Amino acid sequence: MCFPRKPGLGRYHATRSEWTLAYRQARIAAAKGAEPDPKTTGVIWKAQLIVANERNRPDALACSVQNRLATCKLIDEIEAEEIRLNLE
Repeated sequence: MCFPRKPGLGRYHATRSEWTLAYRQARIAAAKGAEPDPKTTGVIWKAQLIVANERNRPDALACSVQNRLATCKLIDEIEAEEIRLNLE
């Protein structure tokens, strides 16, 4: 990795559970069409900005568990096949 991950996000230090909750709330709000609210502060504001500026990719909340499991199994099969071909 070219740039090692920094241990913190400046003034946005928070526990993992606080980040998870803020990020989840931001994803739910973004799915409803809400824009980041500049009146909020801290982790909630940072999570809203992250979600609002994410690249277009499927939201994990919008995908069913069965689809995610099927996708993981398919990826595992592809990786196993690639490893097998490299060993031959």
